Amino acid sequence: MNIGGVNLDDLELDNSDFIVPDVVPGRILNCDADIVAYNCAGNDDTTREEVVYNIEAEINNKMQQVGADHYILHLTGTGSDKGKRHDVACVRQYQASRVGKPKPRQLEFARKYMATNLKAVVHMDQEADDGLAQTQQEYLDRDERNLCVLDSTDKDLRMVQGLHLCPDTGKIVDVQGYGGCWYDAEKAKTTGWGTSFFWHQMLMGDTADDIPGLPAFSRKLSIRHWPTAPLLEQERRLRELTMPSGKQCTPKQLDAARDKIDKIKAEFKQKPCGAGSVADYLQDCGNDCDAFCAVEKAYKEYYGTEPFEFTDWRGKTYTRTYYQMLLEQAHLLWMRRVNDGRDVFNFLEDCK
Repeated sequence: MNIGGVNLDDLELDNSDFIVPDVVPGRILNCDADIVAYNCAGNDDTTREEVVYNIEAEINNKMQQVGADHYILHLTGTGSDKGKRHDVACVRQYQASRVGKPKPRQLEFARKYMATNLKAVVHMDQEADDGLAQTQQEYLDRDERNLCVLDSTDKDLRMVQGLHLCPDTGKIVDVQGYGGCWYDAEKAKTTGWGTSFFWHQMLMGDTADDIPGLPAFSRKLSIRHWPTAPLLEQERRLRELTMPSGKQCTPKQLDAARDKIDKIKAEFKQKPCGAGSVADYLQDCGNDCDAFCAVEKAYKEYYGTEPFEFTDWRGKTYTRTYYQMLLEQAHLLWMRRVNDGRDVFNFLEDCK
């Protein structure tokens, strides 16, 4: 066939990204309905009929993408205690930035429609994210990894094991164990899959939920991992006993190098726990034990080994330790494999 002077029969087209996978009997779409509700509620002019159409179309499309023959929807119930994360959060108020934020006019209708007509599971004692993680874990425990695909654009869920529908590519990703993370310098963003992402968040936090992570690396760790050129040069002089010209250092010059090193270290600025620096710090970790040791070290060096006085965001002052600060962040970030807030503590114990 020839169209506009182009012979279509001669074209080699790669349509692999457009192939709809075969349905896998018994496979379930494990779906984040909180996200679906926002996606489908539309704007102020969207009618309820349009919302219903949007919801059903989106769910059907997702089922086709993953080859599922049924689905389970998870909603965080209005008034849910969210696994008591608000009570646990002391450094910063949990999800404070969401308070008073404008929402789509039909959002509550979208949520109620899914709860009533599509039998969504409404979680009142935890978050929908936890429910998604637990459904995933149930299939893994039954050795049915291939029959459950998690669908959510929430990056927190990237730590959860099993099959995921990747929101970036629309393809299925199999998350196994520690996984790995990478830093995108152009977007100044670190992302990844597996428990590796949990450990990265333990340091860099999660701005979407107002989880701070660790404010900065200690001065000692900052010097060790990100030494400046002037510091490296003075250390080189002491090590090689030569000046940049190649001439032998005099005793006076060596004393000056020592003094310069002391001054640089005393004035050295702590490295903030940003996406790039955290990726650098954890780059050599290949499993949960390595990552636990590295993260614990960062908390211990920042807060110190002795108990200290701490004032929380509510204005209450009490005594805390570095490990309590670590546990708070872990409790907020962890996607629970069972409906029990202690699950993260069991995970941490396994990592030691």
